[in-house]
Amino acid sequence: MSIDRVFMMKQRLTDAMESSDPETRKWKARFAAARGAYATGEFKQCEELLSLALEQGKTLKEKDFAVNTCLVGQGAAALAVGDLDRAKKKLKTAIERLSSASEPAMKELHAVALRFLAETASQAGEFDDSENYLQEACSLLETLGVDGAVQLAYTMSDLATIYLKQGDSFDAGELVLSAMELLNTTHQGNSSEYERANLIYNLSHASNEEEFLGAVEDSITKLEYRKGPKHPSVSRAVRWYIQRLRERGDQQKIAEVEAKFGVHCK
Repeated sequence: MSIDRVFMMKQRLTDAMESSDPETRKWKARFAAARGAYATGEFKQCEELLSLALEQGKTLKEKDFAVNTCLVGQGAAALAVGDLDRAKKKLKTAIERLSSASEPAMKELHAVALRFLAETASQAGEFDDSENYLQEACSLLETLGVDGAVQLAYTMSDLATIYLKQGDSFDAGELVLSAMELLNTTHQGNSSEYERANLIYNLSHASNEEEFLGAVEDSITKLEYRKGPKHPSVSRAVRWYIQRLRERGDQQKIAEVEAKFGVHCK
């Protein structure tokens, strides 16, 4: 699953804060630094910067947006280090605060928080909950029309992944095909998100387990090249791959994958 959301969106959610106020600019710079630390796997630094940004955000005119953005960022950072309980707490706090928001940017942030929460549920094997969170995110984004189209496509890919994890290849393939069409209409046909959606589509049509696992490893290699070896998307994908290998009892392949990607799972 990709994290091109609060931290890694092509068009940043934080761009919604258009202001010449020096403090707002300082907040945006600090959040951008946290985003950079996240992308390179410097999660302690990321969390420190987010804590500072959150406190500063409380003093801004756009404090509701700034504070909730930091909460979602903290949830994402906690998720990246495997602290699911802390991630859920941060994300649910943000979701509760955003639940009555009517502004488009706040609705989009709400949907982003739901996507991260869905990932915590997925990692815990709670696929029904994950599906429900993603369905809710889709409903929110659909109310935004064109402005929510990019995030809607991302969310549809997430939902297709959940179907795939549950063995529902047909629905996964149908849904992700719609996501790919939407990405094309939003001029993201050459993006990493389109590549991810294409992978999901190919996985949904794999003729056997060997072909499926081969496609997963190939996609992780491509993702590592595009995002960097320490990017959370890489480690999450590797953990999913290793989980599938563990279900097969293939300890030798697990050791090879851990050595190749530098990710070790208990």
